[in-house]
Amino acid sequence: MAEFRRTARRPPAGLLPALVALTVPVALAACSAAAPNGPGGAPADARSGVTGVVARWPVCPVEGAPESRDRHSEPTEATVRVRERSSDSEVAAVRTGPDGRFRVPLRAGAYEVRARASGTGHCKPVGVTVRPGAYTEITVRCDTGLR
Repeated sequence: MAEFRRTARRPPAGLLPALVALTVPVALAACSAAAPNGPGGAPADARSGVTGVVARWPVCPVEGAPESRDRHSEPTEATVRVRERSSDSEVAAVRTGPDGRFRVPLRAGAYEVRARASGTGHCKPVGVTVRPGAYTEITVRCDTGLR
């Protein structure tokens, strides 16, 4: 029986850099084409949108004036969904970090921000108007039911 020996063949010089040069721009173009840019959506380099925090409230029994609310709340992880008010269509959905913070690039317009956090009964929707060139800061409060 004949013995076969494999020998490694090297590709021609310059083939690998040429393949990389052709593949990378195509891959990057596919990524940018997949970015949300429908109604309300904004390009990744957007200079306007909404940023904020989702907070559970109250986390201990509350007594006193409504301005004491912030002392009795804590940030929480949540799913945040943004709907365009004029069409009532969802334009973005993001997950907060453990610190409850989120940032959503959006075109200028009117939106409603909703959140869903575990361990809370209801998160109050927040209406927000996004102006060109600015991020609007909001707090979404999620009721724990504790009184």
